[in-house]
Amino acid sequence: MAFISRLRNQDWLFPPSIADLIEEDHICRLVDEVVEGIDLKSIEERYDGPGSPAYHPKVMMKLLIHGTIDGSRSSRKISKATKENVVYMYLSDRSKPDFRTICRFRKDNLETIKLVFAEIIKLAREMGMVKLGHLSIDGSKIKASASNFSVLSKEELDEINEAIDLELRGGIEIDDLEDEIYGDTDPDKLPEPFKDLKEKIRKDKAAKIIDRYKKGDQKEKKRIEEQLDRVQNELEASGKDFLSFTDPESRFMPNKKHFTEFSYNPQVTVDAEHGIVVAEDVVQNVRDVDQLKPQIGRTEEVFGKLPKNTIVSADNDYHSAENIDFLKEHELDGYIPHDKLASKMKGKTKESGRFDKDKFKYNAETDEFNCPNGEPVKFSFEYFDKQKGKQVMVYRGVGCAQCPDKKLCTKSKRKPKLIKSYGNEANMREMAEKMESPEGLEVYRVRARTVERVFGHIKQNIGLREFLTRGLSGVRAEFSLACIAHNLKRIWKTKGQNEGIGANPTKDGRFGRAFLKCLGGMIKRVWANFLCSLCGSLRRKVIIEYY
Repeated sequence: MAFISRLRNQDWLFPPSIADLIEEDHICRLVDEVVEGIDLKSIEERYDGPGSPAYHPKVMMKLLIHGTIDGSRSSRKISKATKENVVYMYLSDRSKPDFRTICRFRKDNLETIKLVFAEIIKLAREMGMVKLGHLSIDGSKIKASASNFSVLSKEELDEINEAIDLELRGGIEIDDLEDEIYGDTDPDKLPEPFKDLKEKIRKDKAAKIIDRYKKGDQKEKKRIEEQLDRVQNELEASGKDFLSFTDPESRFMPNKKHFTEFSYNPQVTVDAEHGIVVAEDVVQNVRDVDQLKPQIGRTEEVFGKLPKNTIVSADNDYHSAENIDFLKEHELDGYIPHDKLASKMKGKTKESGRFDKDKFKYNAETDEFNCPNGEPVKFSFEYFDKQKGKQVMVYRGVGCAQCPDKKLCTKSKRKPKLIKSYGNEANMREMAEKMESPEGLEVYRVRARTVERVFGHIKQNIGLREFLTRGLSGVRAEFSLACIAHNLKRIWKTKGQNEGIGANPTKDGRFGRAFLKCLGGMIKRVWANFLCSLCGSLRRKVIIEYY
């Protein structure tokens, strides 16, 4: 049986270049070329001054971006790859940063990551991959690096601070304090409030934190004190009754599996042309309705004012009178369904036959509704809804008492039909009519093929179903890296693996690499021939002298 010859334990005559061991169409070459082309002088100036030399920010960015592309977001895995994987050796210029260095860079360089993200989407625009013709906005809940059992309330925080104060003042254990006050009294005879407090502290989260504080060294105690300060500040700023001790900036949010856990709410705006993410953010808000304006603003920070009649599509979570008015004022062509229409589009609701609000026609000139039987419903009064935080205008039916279809219109036997309006009803009706038209539905379907696929790729392929970092700044950096990885992969797949990314792709990209490879090969051959001739001369000399 014939086998391919094995070269086990055979050394290289001439050590090859690491770049020669990587395929020409590998995505790491795109990562290297793009990051090297970004001007980071403003970031590099921060490293001026005394101290040990630092790893170049471009090296760190390449490692983090390619690690995210590979789904290896862990700092330890990336650090290990720089010692074992030729791709990471190539990107790190053969340096071997420690995992703590990688972790600190990702945590402390959100501004650098945002700068790289902005430069990459500008590059995509120059390459014709961003048209700004149709922008889709969406959000998704991603779990924070915090357990649901790490909840800390205001009362528990006060108990911990009180116990720490006792520890700092005299180093007195709770049991020692009990003995000092009550001596050898039987625990069953202790006053009820003291027994309840002691039992609670032993069982809940506060007890574990107090115990860790007492048993920890000075470094651990300082870390717990700093974390408690963050929790205290976040409780005061957010107005919440409880937060996560592990990640105080996360919030309880329901996910699509109808399970509530500590999470963050990432937001993206995607250009429909090639699925490039043009704006992104991570927020603490559970609802998406307040994120449409910021996403439009972030897009315009990079590209300037959006062209007139740019299509902006979003799901029903963004539907509000304020958002619809905002799109109208900025001359943007919005497509946002209301809740009932969204449920109908998903096949979850059917026509009930009742006279709901959408069956009433609105007359903007007279500011009144008309029921299906032609009776007017006129403005009556307005009030502020504290729960929704909106001003509500209420319209009251006029001829409801004698109407034969009153049972189909309102459940009240005595009161007339009441209609609530939460804003500019004319604009909201215009949006509803546009969304119910066949043309509007066709435009809205584009959203499912763009923005929802982005979250699918980030969660499934990149593996970002749970954040590794903690704190709003850390998760924003982590999510920005995921969006950068997504955009680079779209550029790599759309424009072809072998094309250069510079102003002149043939000259700066493929031709340059081919020329350098050819030149390196010529030098190696000349050097090899010289060594062979030298070895041959020495060998002949040795043979002659031996005989």
